[in-house]
Amino acid sequence: MPQIPQKYRASERWSFGDNEAQADELAKRVIDGIKTATCANLDDEPEPEPGEIFVVVDGRNKPVCAVQLTEVKQVPFDLVTEQHAWEEGEGDRTLASWRTEHQRFFEEYEMFSPNMPLLLMKFVLLETF
Repeated sequence: MPQIPQKYRASERWSFGDNEAQADELAKRVIDGIKTATCANLDDEPEPEPGEIFVVVDGRNKPVCAVQLTEVKQVPFDLVTEQHAWEEGEGDRTLASWRTEHQRFFEEYEMFSPNMPLLLMKFVLLETF
């Protein structure tokens, strides 16, 4: 397993998607510069802030890179834009595809609502491992 540079060892780890294959694919898309955004439901955790650094892991929890948040904003699910869907870099990168996949994901965890607030986050790749 690659060593995480000391400067990132205290950073929270992120995995994208909800299964091993998806986590692998999306981590690769981050490294390839295709995936530059993500979203999350609001929960009781503190909201991340621009400037925070996260370590992205693949489907086996292997660290692959570090990213830094550049923008965080709250937006209702039904107001997510085509631009954000493109920046998330998933599926065919359309808003229709984004909505279908994210609705499926949130329904699986019984938290979907068309106007549910989401945290939309943009990030830049800092370093690969």
